[in-house]
Amino acid sequence: MDYARRMFERQRVPLPPLGFQVDWTDQPSRHKLYVDAPKLPLPVPFANLPSLGVEEAAARVTGPAGDGMPSLDVLASVLGCYGLIDRRTGLNWNEDSATKLKPAAPVWARPTASGGGMYPAESYLVAGSQAPLRAGVYHYDTAHHSLDRLSSANRCAELAAATGVDAGLYLVATLKFWKNAFKYNSFSYHVVTQDVGALLASWRLVLAAAGYSVEPVLWFDEGPVSTALAVDGRTEAPFVVVPLGSRRAVTSEAHPGTPPQLRVWEKSERVRDFELVERVHAAALVGDQPRPARSAAAPVAIAGDDVPLPPPGPSTKDLSASLRTRRSSFGLFSAWPKLSTADLGSVLATTAQLTRAGSDVEPAPRQDPWTRLWVLPNSVEGLDQRAYAYDPAAHRLIGAGEFDYREVQRHYALTNYNLSEVAAVLVITGRLEALVEAYGARGYRMLSVEVGQLAQTSYLAATARGLGIGAVLGIDNLAADEFLGLEETDERSMLFLLLGHERAGRAGYDHGLHHRPAQGDLR
Repeated sequence: MDYARRMFERQRVPLPPLGFQVDWTDQPSRHKLYVDAPKLPLPVPFANLPSLGVEEAAARVTGPAGDGMPSLDVLASVLGCYGLIDRRTGLNWNEDSATKLKPAAPVWARPTASGGGMYPAESYLVAGSQAPLRAGVYHYDTAHHSLDRLSSANRCAELAAATGVDAGLYLVATLKFWKNAFKYNSFSYHVVTQDVGALLASWRLVLAAAGYSVEPVLWFDEGPVSTALAVDGRTEAPFVVVPLGSRRAVTSEAHPGTPPQLRVWEKSERVRDFELVERVHAAALVGDQPRPARSAAAPVAIAGDDVPLPPPGPSTKDLSASLRTRRSSFGLFSAWPKLSTADLGSVLATTAQLTRAGSDVEPAPRQDPWTRLWVLPNSVEGLDQRAYAYDPAAHRLIGAGEFDYREVQRHYALTNYNLSEVAAVLVITGRLEALVEAYGARGYRMLSVEVGQLAQTSYLAATARGLGIGAVLGIDNLAADEFLGLEETDERSMLFLLLGHERAGRAGYDHGLHHRPAQGDLR
C-alpha cells in the first residue's frame, strides 16, 4: 500500500529519484530482439478473424473457459494485438509530435494501447504435443510479426505445476520493466501493470471472436515460469498465464529444467534499477503459496438519482477494424456536437463486460467485479455537471456529488489534451485496500490488470462507434476522489479515459503494413 499511496500522491509529493532526467539518447528498443533464435513466420493478423462487433466479443469473454485449441492463424491474430500494424504521421498536442514526423523517429501504431507508447510487455507461447505448432518455447517478435524459437523442449509440465492447470499450450505475458522505467522511473510499475491488462483484454476479445473463451491465471509461481521462458524474474517477469486447449487438474510434480542460454540485444548502454519498482514487484511475488479463497471486494452500492441509458445501438466497425484503427485522440477532441447518452451508454456497457470476465482467482460466472466506472460529464446530452456512477446491471447512471468540471483541467498535469473539449471523463475505480487485505501486494497487481482490461476495451468500443478516446494517468487522483465523493471510502481512482467526438479533418497519413483496408475507416 505504501507504493500505491505514493503513486496517488505523486502530483503533490514528488517521487524519487528527485531530479530524474530521461536520457532519450540511451532509450531501450521498443522490441525485444534475440540474436541467434530461428524465426517462424506467422499468418497475417486479423485477416481471417470473424466479423464480430466489439460489444458481442466482450459479451462472449464473460463465459467459462472452453477446451478448444486455437489454430496458428488465430494465434497470429492474438499475438498481432501487440505487433506493428501501420506507420502513422500526424500533428497533435504531444510535445514530440513534430519530431515523430521525421523518418528517423517514426510512430508505429499497434492495436493495443500502452502508457506513453512504451510497450513493455512481451508475449510467449509454451507449446506441448497438442499445440498447433511444434513443441517448444516461443517468443513473439513484435517488430517482424514472427515467432522466435527459444527451445525445442516441452516445458508444459513446469507451467502446469506453477499454475495448477495442465494444458497443451500456454500464452504468457511478461513485463520487461526497463522498456518503461527509462522514462517513468519509480512510476513505471503503476503504468506497466495496467499495460499488461490492456494486452490481456486484446487477447481475450480476439479469442472470443474466434470462438474461444479462456480463464487467465493471475496467481501462480513465477519461478518455474521464468525458468521456462529464460527470463530472470526481476528485470523481466511473467504476469499473466493463459492456458489454451483442454484443461486438466495437475496430477504430478514437475522438476524445472535448465533455461536455454540466449543472447538478447540491448540497445541501452546503461540499464537502471529503481528501488520502489523492485520493492513492490518483490512484494507481489507469491511463489508456491496456495491460491486464496474468493474475496468480496466489489464496490459498495451507491444510492442516488437514476438516469436510465438508451439501449446500445450497432457499431460502425467490427473488432478487427477497431483493432486496426485504434488510436489516442491527442488534442483532437471537440465538445460539439454533444456526446449522446446512447454512445456513452454503449461504451460503458461494453467496457463493463470485462469486469465480469473470469480468472483463476475469480472464476466465471463472476458476480463481484473489483472495479467501477464513473462519468464526469462536460458535454453530454441530458447530463448535468456532476459525478455519475455506472450501474451495469440496470444500464443506468446514478447521480453522486456535484463538482465544477473546470477544476479537472486544473488538476491535469500534462498539456496533450484540452479537457474543456472532452465530452466526458470516464474514471475507473477499485477497492484497492480490500484487495490488498485479501491477496496481499498481489491484490494491487491484479487490480491494475483489471483496470488495463477495461481501458483497452473502452478504446475499442469507442473506436467502433467512431468516437475519440484517450487514456491518461495525469489527473490528480486525490482531487478526482473528491470529485467522486470517495475520499472517506476505500474506493480509489485508478485510471481516466477521455471520451468524445473528434474535430473533422486530420493532417497526416496512415501506412498499413498488411495492405488490407480497414472496414469503415475513411482516413
